[in-house]
Amino acid sequence: MEFAAVITVRNCPRYLSEALLSVLNQSLKPKEVILVDDASTDETPDLLRKLEGRFPIKVVRNEENLERCQSRNRGAAVASADWVCFLDCDDLWDRDHLLSVKETAEALPGAKAFYAPPKGLIDAFGRLLKEKRPPKEDFDRLLFAGRVGYPSGSCFERETFLRLGGYLDRYLMREDWEIFLRYRLAGLRVAFLPRGEYFVREHGSRTSRSRRFLRATLRVYNDYKRALSEDRRSLTLLHAAAQCLRFGRPRCGRRLFFSLLAERPELIKERREVWEVLKRLIGRRRR
Repeated sequence: MEFAAVITVRNCPRYLSEALLSVLNQSLKPKEVILVDDASTDETPDLLRKLEGRFPIKVVRNEENLERCQSRNRGAAVASADWVCFLDCDDLWDRDHLLSVKETAEALPGAKAFYAPPKGLIDAFGRLLKEKRPPKEDFDRLLFAGRVGYPSGSCFERETFLRLGGYLDRYLMREDWEIFLRYRLAGLRVAFLPRGEYFVREHGSRTSRSRRFLRATLRVYNDYKRALSEDRRSLTLLHAAAQCLRFGRPRCGRRLFFSLLAERPELIKERREVWEVLKRLIGRRRR
């Protein structure tokens, strides 16, 4: 089991070297390290040339801004390893990240992908802001409730990833969630580690771009709702309702939530997902 590490970057010189070193310092070394420059317009290309001269890396340059889906797909396409693991340029892998991927994936025969939530959140200077608690739920429960997504904790068997089309621009901003829905609904097995060996950076330029995030969330729900069982569809709808309330569409959120409860009142027992909606409803009324 060999790994290609793919780092996508656009105008991110501040954190790039640190991200790269976190890959090169892995206890289990990747077969190859690929950096995809998505048409950066600042000093990032100069930095990449310097790094290319110092370290055993391959740099792929987009002539125009293709966004992160196609940039990751390009990195996977030029890789030769049988598995590809992604890292956002402002995040960090802990030393045993790839080792944890290998051990977890090999423990699940036939696994075609791997996912783990982050170990913690760090600030712009790499200081730990918050240690994340491992979720108690299984992977499918997290997935259909919209709680899966960090690319830096996502790895894929390369051939299957490319055959399924990789990340899709249609779901940009939620592509990291949608791809795992696509895998599971295709019957593919995903190896899951409740607590990953990587850190996600929180800083001023990291933004959810709320309107795009919400549109993508609703697009995922509408595209997949007919393929989901009743229980799974309900979890995904509760997530969509919470995001409507979070990002300024209260009527949409209330309509989705109360129509679902009218249809399936027993869902009030889904404490976490229902609470996510209720706390946003309560918060809006207090304003």
